[in-house]
Amino acid sequence: MKPELKERIEAINRGEVPNGYKKTKIGILPSDWSIKKLIDLAVDRGSYGIGAPAVDFNENLPRYLRITDIEENGRITNDDIKCVDHPDASKYLLEENDLVFARTGNTTGKTYLYDKNDGKLVYAGFLIKYKILDDKASAKYVKYYTETDHYWYWVKKMSARSGQPGINSEEYAELLIPCPDLLEQQKIADILSTWDKAIELKEKLIEQKKEQKKGLMQRLLTGKVRLPGFEGEWKEVRLGSIGSAYNGLTGKNKEDFGSGKPYIPYKNVFNGSRINIDQLEYVQILETENQNKVKYGDIIFTASSETPEEVGMSSVLLDHVDELYLNSFCFGYRLNDFNTLIPEFAQYLFRGNVFRKELLKLAQGSTRFNLSKNEVLKIKIKIPGLEEQKKIAFVLTIFDREIDLLEQELEALKQQKKGLMQLLLTGKVRVKC
Repeated sequence: MKPELKERIEAINRGEVPNGYKKTKIGILPSDWSIKKLIDLAVDRGSYGIGAPAVDFNENLPRYLRITDIEENGRITNDDIKCVDHPDASKYLLEENDLVFARTGNTTGKTYLYDKNDGKLVYAGFLIKYKILDDKASAKYVKYYTETDHYWYWVKKMSARSGQPGINSEEYAELLIPCPDLLEQQKIADILSTWDKAIELKEKLIEQKKEQKKGLMQRLLTGKVRLPGFEGEWKEVRLGSIGSAYNGLTGKNKEDFGSGKPYIPYKNVFNGSRINIDQLEYVQILETENQNKVKYGDIIFTASSETPEEVGMSSVLLDHVDELYLNSFCFGYRLNDFNTLIPEFAQYLFRGNVFRKELLKLAQGSTRFNLSKNEVLKIKIKIPGLEEQKKIAFVLTIFDREIDLLEQELEALKQQKKGLMQLLLTGKVRVKC
């Protein structure tokens, strides 16, 4: 970074106004930039989506865009595609330059700019649409502004109400946006689009690597594919014969949490096959209490969830700790020794498809599903010898490390893009047109 550019940025950050800049109600901006309301850049003051029920996917119907379909990155997810079957649906089809805002709940402020590659989309009632005028602004530029810290500060301020948080169409219409001339807007949008493409490519690479690992796990953990140098039958054992189960925290109230001794929260178990000791929470434990402690090699299972698919997710503690406890919605499984099953192999075995299918058979409930640790102890597993376990765990660990590295690179790209947005969309750094 050139010294004069660095000096200018530092001056603006200190609240000083360099030559060629001016002080405005939304911060220090270049003198030739203007401040526009969203309504100044759009066809109207915003229109609400259709209030129709969602129906299951049907290729002959348009897709229904709901708040839950919009991801944090502004793209839409394909995890649970729904459609809409209504005589007025065509009136709510999104078109080029249509920017939609989430208007209620914890999702307030999320935005999506229509992409024709997403096909026919009908936007739902909890979304508000603004059609950005080509001769007034770059729709992509406006979309990128809705990703900045300044925008989210405005959202937080506007949606802070006594009841349900939300922002209506009239309020969104008054959103102030810093605007350079149209050519500079387009140039800024093009630069940030390049970063988006790099982020998207990295995300796809991560998904590909995860799918490769998933397929390899399926083959290695069932013995369908054997690593070089290993042969012979695998041994069948019942979990209760090689280990025992224990409960998490008991007798705790809300006031007990927030400080004290470390414990493993539910999400830590659910999110990964290995316990992350950097993501612990704290609870008060009296010296007179008899609470179970978690030790190296323990396998932790989620015992309760809103869906059966999320019950019995496992995670293994592969770090040596002095004193660590377990949340009350999980239970622990401790091996008698590591002569039959090693924790590093269990980390993958208990997340594998075969074992997961056995667990799902045990999930009971209607509105909430629970798993009995005593029933889990009855499950039988087939495992290879210790040396083959070590080798399989080593191969899968290499995949995990590659995925971790890619995710770190992805996070770095996201942070770089975020930093660039703060500079370009405030005019601290100008682009050549």
